Amino acid sequence: MTGDWVPRPTYGPAVALPASDLAGLDAGSWLTTRPRGPLIALGGVLVSFGLGFLAMEDPRYALALFAGIVLILVVLVRPYYGALGLVALVPTLSGLAPGVPVPNIRISEILIGVIGATLLTTARRQAAVSWGILDWLLLAYGVLWTFDGVLGAMSGHQHLSISEWGTAAGQLQFFLLYRSLKVTLRTSNERHIALKVLFVASGAVALLAVLEELKVPGVINLIVSLTRSPAAAGTGGVIRATGPFANWAALAGYMLPLIFVAVCLGLGDALPKHKKTQVGLGLLLVLGLFVTAEFSNILCLVAGVGLLGVRYRRGRMVMRWLGIGAIVVAVGAGGLLAQRIDAQLSTSPGSSRHTGVPQTLVTRWSVWTEQYIPAIEKKPLTGYGVQLPSSIQWPFPESQYISFLIEGGVPLLAMFGFLAWAMLGEARRGSRSEDPVDRALGQGLRVAVPAMVIVNTIWPFLSNGGEPQVLWVLFALLPVAVATNAPQPGRPQGVSVVSLR
Repeated sequence: MTGDWVPRPTYGPAVALPASDLAGLDAGSWLTTRPRGPLIALGGVLVSFGLGFLAMEDPRYALALFAGIVLILVVLVRPYYGALGLVALVPTLSGLAPGVPVPNIRISEILIGVIGATLLTTARRQAAVSWGILDWLLLAYGVLWTFDGVLGAMSGHQHLSISEWGTAAGQLQFFLLYRSLKVTLRTSNERHIALKVLFVASGAVALLAVLEELKVPGVINLIVSLTRSPAAAGTGGVIRATGPFANWAALAGYMLPLIFVAVCLGLGDALPKHKKTQVGLGLLLVLGLFVTAEFSNILCLVAGVGLLGVRYRRGRMVMRWLGIGAIVVAVGAGGLLAQRIDAQLSTSPGSSRHTGVPQTLVTRWSVWTEQYIPAIEKKPLTGYGVQLPSSIQWPFPESQYISFLIEGGVPLLAMFGFLAWAMLGEARRGSRSEDPVDRALGQGLRVAVPAMVIVNTIWPFLSNGGEPQVLWVLFALLPVAVATNAPQPGRPQGVSVVSLR
């Protein structure tokens, strides 16, 4: 053992560890770093018996088990590929309906459970990532949500169905997704490749939404079959694109954080190569957001891009690209936006609604004041869990904060407040990174988090697929700390310092 000591990266006070503990880390996977012949043989025998039994009962179950085992083996041999699979597939497929293709469960939840749990349970100790404030708060947030769901069912003497159990424990999946990626994607190169994979997948989602808006034959039927939602078929003759999600709002929530990060990558010249490809992908993402006609996200996008232009001191460039984007949107989604504005602001004869107040806001206010707020006042500290009281006739809270209060009361809402504050702090640290890509990611999230807080006022984005999966993947791609080896004043030579970025 040498006499040099380095602190482990952490959010709290640094803990010194021998430098030899960090040197020469074995990058191999858990399955391949040492001989595991007896374990593999035993596993093969058990799997064979299991497959044979399930094949006699139902061949589909045997096929599902075989596919799951193959997936686990791939992750055990190449954990990095498993992490890239989570990045590419989980946000993209999070809007698919439960039961596609596995009964009662979403495919994105299966991927997180199988791949994420495998990555975490087989991560080597040398690859450990210290827990920070965000990690603890995200775990506490998920645990409190689950506790409220169970408490509500017990106090109401009711039993939770499989889908209701999924809703009660659903927020824990985000911790598993975030933590498994954080542990696996260790180097800057790995994180940057994962970010590119995420953008390629988002480009496919945006393209699907545009094709849906253009009514390309077969696209709408495909989306309806995957999401099992009639929203993709349009309402009132207006097609608002939903992409691979059950609702256009979920698609908008998915797109907004990605666009902010893409703008920061462009303004910061973080990716000097393939400029035309980046611009084309960025415009496609913007068009994918606008065909949702979700005005809360669109307004946040315009305001956020303007703020980023000021922050990067490139206001003229931002104005120029906003003009180009306006032209693209006018050509691709101008008719849809005009119909949407007319439907929201027009009034029918005899209506008491003011002309300048959008119809959706009037409807939401009526639902909140007449149904949800009176119920919340009866149980402000505990809420009702995932099963709504009989006094509520409209089962959609139409606001993430109303959802917090009705399910877990004031404590759950306060927990989210702490979590959002920690998210903003983590984004701020990332924006100070010396790596241009990491810095752009942090800057984008610094704008995405306040936008998330705003748009969740009028729709529960964090309780649906799309936005939460994207946000936690992006946060997992932020570096926790950056090590510097420069001698510091007051420290002996040969001492390394880890500075938080």
